[in-house]
Amino acid sequence: MRAIRATTGLLLALLAWSPAAFGIDEQSLATLLEEARQEMKMPGLRAAVRLSDGRIVRAAVGLGDKEAEIPLNDTIGMPGGSTGKSFVAALTMLLVEDGTLSLDDPVSKWLADTPWYHRLPNSDEIRVRHLLSHSSGVGDYAGKISFKLSMIGRVVRHGSARYEPEELIEFVLDKRPRFPAGEGYYYTDAGYLVLGRLIEAAASSAYYDLLQERILDPLHLNEVRPANKSVLENITPGYMGGARNLRKDGRMKFDPSSEWTGGGLTTNPTMLVQFYAALAEGRIVKPDSLAQMLDGGWRDPKTPEWHYGFGLFVSEEGDRFGHAGLWPGYRTRVTHHVPTGLTIAVQTNRDGRLDLAGLIRRIGKQIPQP
Repeated sequence: MRAIRATTGLLLALLAWSPAAFGIDEQSLATLLEEARQEMKMPGLRAAVRLSDGRIVRAAVGLGDKEAEIPLNDTIGMPGGSTGKSFVAALTMLLVEDGTLSLDDPVSKWLADTPWYHRLPNSDEIRVRHLLSHSSGVGDYAGKISFKLSMIGRVVRHGSARYEPEELIEFVLDKRPRFPAGEGYYYTDAGYLVLGRLIEAAASSAYYDLLQERILDPLHLNEVRPANKSVLENITPGYMGGARNLRKDGRMKFDPSSEWTGGGLTTNPTMLVQFYAALAEGRIVKPDSLAQMLDGGWRDPKTPEWHYGFGLFVSEEGDRFGHAGLWPGYRTRVTHHVPTGLTIAVQTNRDGRLDLAGLIRRIGKQIPQP
């Protein structure tokens, strides 16, 4: 009888700690995702929810490849867009912890000898912390007519537009600063490319090698891969305005290897929730470093509800942080909820205007809060 009671107690305990006890399991998550997929007209949609005890609930619905009618799955890669900036920022903080860098280092300390650096706006004033938080006053290439014309020309000539980091940085050189360094916010991929060159100069090693050694391997994030080739392996097609983004040879119009430290990773929701949870739990950088990542940056009076820290969008209450990502044909979003330890990531193989933040809130509402 005692053994029966013990077994019953164990089963009850396991039931109490099952994903369903948190208000969500694979089936209920899939049902919610399918509703959202149809509402927002996505080919495929997937999500991962990391619960407070570390277990992960995941689901994928819809198609990964519309033409071949292949269902989307949980593990195949998609470009994560700017979610990769959080990886860049975490690596930078590890170098700060090592003493290799300081947040207050002038960027010129590491890049003054490059032929282009002193043509950068605010070149004498920019610090490492300014690049991390998009508060350097440097503009961006995305949206510039000169960049769009250049890209179209390369696509016409070569079928795909590939750029070295310096070629993209060139679009922001010899321009007036958008504001004095540290006194404003302007989201800039070009600034993160400058940060990538700074990381490599300070550490005397290639960015992707450092990322693999310091973050991906220790955390066993084996499904996060560098987007460092023109044709990415093991990825699902993306759709831009309903049109397939991959050519027959696997190339895209905008070569993904151009993104580099502006994002530059293929991933999936499971890998993202594992990374952001590890960051929150002090398993990547020290708690003091994470506090600096969350508190850093410039506060815009026009957006008092959030600010950009170091590689993270942060709610002003400090209860949430995360990042969104866009690459032509794909959208990604991940959020960590500090009070509960809940981490949610969603990803779709469609770009355009999509309310992925609202979808994350819908998923979160399925999970009872303590």
